[in-house]
Amino acid sequence: MSEMERNELIEAVEAGELKIQAVQPRWKSWAVWVSVLGAVWTILSAFGLPEKWGIPEGTFRSVVDALGIILVGFGILNNPTDPENF
Repeated sequence: MSEMERNELIEAVEAGELKIQAVQPRWKSWAVWVSVLGAVWTILSAFGLPEKWGIPEGTFRSVVDALGIILVGFGILNNPTDPENF
């Protein structure tokens, strides 16, 4: 980038013609961490670890498993770089 192009960009930003937006990195997004937790639970459940921890197969466990899958789907659909849209 030449010095002239750089100065033109600075002038455009100062004049309000060009807006600079901070892009949130994906790893700082709460939605990513919620989906990671959902994925971890789903994987642990697939290997049968909840039974070893004393969480029996039943309605509660089925609901928690479904919640884990929903959270993973939420993370897949989420776009943290666009705060105005999901």
